[in-house]
Amino acid sequence: MDPEEVAEAVFLAFAAAKRHLEEEISLKAALYQISRAHKPRTRALRLARKLLYFYAINNYWARDLLERLIEDEIRDDSKLLLSLILCSIKSGIDLGDSEELVRALRRLMKGLWPSDIEPWIGLLRSFHHLERISPAPSRYQPWIIKMLYRVLGRAEAHKLMKFQDGNKPRTYVTLNTLLASPEDILEEADRSGVKLIKDGRLPGVYLLEEAEDTRKLVSMIRRSLLLVQDFSSCYAVHAADPKPGQRVLDVCAAPGSKTILAGIKMRNKGLIISVDSSISRIRTHLRRVRKAGLKIVEDLAADATTNLPLTLQADLVILDPPCSSTGLLWREPTYRQIVKPRHVKMFARLQVKMLEVSARHVRVGGSLAYSTCSISLAENELLIEDFLRRHPEFRLFEIDPRLGSNGLRGMQEARRLYPHRDYCNGFFIAKLQRRW
Repeated sequence: MDPEEVAEAVFLAFAAAKRHLEEEISLKAALYQISRAHKPRTRALRLARKLLYFYAINNYWARDLLERLIEDEIRDDSKLLLSLILCSIKSGIDLGDSEELVRALRRLMKGLWPSDIEPWIGLLRSFHHLERISPAPSRYQPWIIKMLYRVLGRAEAHKLMKFQDGNKPRTYVTLNTLLASPEDILEEADRSGVKLIKDGRLPGVYLLEEAEDTRKLVSMIRRSLLLVQDFSSCYAVHAADPKPGQRVLDVCAAPGSKTILAGIKMRNKGLIISVDSSISRIRTHLRRVRKAGLKIVEDLAADATTNLPLTLQADLVILDPPCSSTGLLWREPTYRQIVKPRHVKMFARLQVKMLEVSARHVRVGGSLAYSTCSISLAENELLIEDFLRRHPEFRLFEIDPRLGSNGLRGMQEARRLYPHRDYCNGFFIAKLQRRW
């Protein structure tokens, strides 16, 4: 890339990181807002995403280093820019010649260029001579490390942490066959320079390898031809196995990705009742599923921790409750410092209530699919064990296909996915069948 494109990427990442800190929004949301305003070049935007990903991983280390070197001699904005560049270089990203980068940044940022950074420009050159940072458990809170040790064992936990620090998350898409045939969607993707690689683990799931023109990719996504969804979420719906003609209750349905995939598997035949507690999310959800071509969805705004205003006895209940997101430490590195033990306990209490309510709406012979993007025991195996002790009318049901790893505590019917093994979010899935 030429220095101007690199400078544009650094500026986008800097502006997004600054907005992330000021407005307390995610880095991803901040970059989206900045890119909408500035309309950057495709390659610059792609590099900016990469810069922010490694900034999220390394920024605590970089901030501590700069505090020791510079202390309070420059403004926070200047430290942020230096920190961003340091994190990028230390993660192995080639930003080109530092002097050319600085000149390009001056031209691009103009009045926004932090002048007090000038005396420290030479520091950037020394960054190139420092060894690349090796993945370190110190980037994780001690309680998270202990949890990973308990779940995976010490050696495997270190493999997971090393993998998460050294590999960028993959992007998966599914084809919306309600709107077009797979052949037509793949043909348009090929014409648009969108490179999709078939993932052999599940039908209809593709790895997004590259997009020559991001605008054409965005167009296919906005027209709902391509559905961006992590592999773990796709597997959760395949494990639930909704069939044409069934009555399905989708609890905590927003934003709608699983609902759409369930509707595709049902070939738009049957009924899906989607429940969410937020009226605004329900409205957004309904618009999204209608745009995707689903005609069998009815939305219900209700609190799934209390009795639902429904008499429905469903063939299938899909429950994907709010969780601590400990399975997202790869995709969202900032969670490594944000999620606390109290969040795990809080969400586990919420999940117990939702599971109890959801189970009341499973017909005899029907099933309930429970999934979370958490890898903690409290939100998964321990919760399911307690539920089965209270409800002998339910039993664990074998999941097909058997991907990932067995559940813990002897729960072989349940499935677990881990980033370093399955190249997706950390995930837990259990399927329960009602016997009487």
